[in-house]
Amino acid sequence: MGQAVEVTCPKCTKIFVVNPHMLGSGMNFHCPFCDLYFPEKDSPKIRK
Repeated sequence: MGQAVEVTCPKCTKIFVVNPHMLGSGMNFHCPFCDLYFPEKDSPKIRK
């Protein structure tokens, strides 16, 4: 079974799932709800 990480969007505060390999990669996350691209450090909550 695969793993997933829950990320909270800093703009709309909705939670979405990303691949754990994205953590620490320097890639921006993309919120599918409000279309915001943001760096990992801007997320108010990341649940592993």
